[in-house]
Amino acid sequence: MIKLHDLLDIIPMLIIAVSAIMTLLLAAFSSRSKMPGFIFSVLSVLAALVFAGMDVRKTKFLFNDSIKLGMTENAFAFLAMLAILITLISSRNYLVNFKINYGEYYSLMLFALFGMLLMIYGNDMLIIFIGLETMSICFYVFAGMMRKREKSNESAMKYFLLGAFMTGFLVFGISLLYGVTGYTNITKIMTTFTQFRSPIFLLGIILFTIGFMFKIGIFPFQMWIPDVYEGSPTIVTGMMSTAGKIAAVGTIAPLLILLKLTDLRLLLSILATLTMLYGNVVAIAQNNIKRLLAYSSIASAGYILVGITAMDDFSGKGILFYLLAYVFMQLGAFIAVSVYESATEDGKDFKYLTFDEYKGLAKRNPFLAVVLTVFLFSLAGIPPFAGFWGKYYIFYAAIKENLIWLSVIAILLSILSVYYYLKVIIYMWFKDAEESDDINTVRISPLNFATLSICLAGTFVFGVYPQLFFSFFGFIVK
Repeated sequence: MIKLHDLLDIIPMLIIAVSAIMTLLLAAFSSRSKMPGFIFSVLSVLAALVFAGMDVRKTKFLFNDSIKLGMTENAFAFLAMLAILITLISSRNYLVNFKINYGEYYSLMLFALFGMLLMIYGNDMLIIFIGLETMSICFYVFAGMMRKREKSNESAMKYFLLGAFMTGFLVFGISLLYGVTGYTNITKIMTTFTQFRSPIFLLGIILFTIGFMFKIGIFPFQMWIPDVYEGSPTIVTGMMSTAGKIAAVGTIAPLLILLKLTDLRLLLSILATLTMLYGNVVAIAQNNIKRLLAYSSIASAGYILVGITAMDDFSGKGILFYLLAYVFMQLGAFIAVSVYESATEDGKDFKYLTFDEYKGLAKRNPFLAVVLTVFLFSLAGIPPFAGFWGKYYIFYAAIKENLIWLSVIAILLSILSVYYYLKVIIYMWFKDAEESDDINTVRISPLNFATLSICLAGTFVFGVYPQLFFSFFGFIVK
């Protein structure tokens, strides 16, 4: 029986679920104007964010232990909602410019967020599976939103086929874990796994984890990321690379850290090394800003896996902080790219921007060049930006667990990433635009200016005062 106080504890989830349906109805009955759906979706996520922030330190089990509320889960959910809110606010001008301002976009965004919250708060593998599929179906639609363009259709098809294939691993892993333990409830599996621990149990954990490694972009399950990121609308790409990653990490990282399966530590270390190596090395050869950020996203997945490999309470907090920084710097970078695309395209003849087209951006719009520079520096891990502390906490957690060699490799590859980020910055600040380029200025809409300012402020504030994040969620960092 559903209890009233249980429903009160999941108000943010209820707001998102009801708002997703209401937004869909608004799209159906206000087909001429998409503004009501846009405003309603933004206000809905903002309301959910406020309710989630009112009591982020509560710990409860709800609905027969199928939902778990805790400080870690609340922090991941808060970050996912923040990423969706920033994406929604910055979406409108991009969608209007490229004539893809469909009413269902806002509803799908809310449904995707609801799936993410189910994944993060789910304490039962079936609940997590439903959340993952809800989010994934929305992502497949988002990837193909520019349906009149071949690249967009290709990216949606690749994402769908590979995603469906990886779902098979996830379901098989769930079936093995259920067969060994007799439970799908994660708490019960955690309390009894020592007596059921066997090669079949470890295989089930590995297969279950593979489904989330695909979403995060861990080698060798990263093959979809560059093409899907390039073909998808840029504003959607930013959301998938941040909110989607937060949901996947927020589901699998706490589980692996709590299980502390040291048997898998060597395997995870090798995967982390290969992911960081692949992302950073291949990014050097890119001449397309979206593909560069895609490979950078793969490298970031490797850094996160370093934290997971440490399997320590401190590493969990480090991963959370890195994802906070990642929301601001990665999403901010994609918003900046989307603003530039909107300024250089007429919505009909779409093209992907190469480094050459970023020449002289500092003269066209100094603010856009400054914010993009800051975001790239933060992604590279240069102080005093938030990205530096995100990497510091993760690498320090690995060192504490005597993973010295893994930490050294991660630091060296992080230093290597500075090269390809600097390449973009040099094009913006030190190279002049081509004479044939007829674009003199780049205008930023008030909505995009607001979101870029939020991302810029977040990158600075949490870079100067990282303890602010931990104190808000009640985490003690030693």
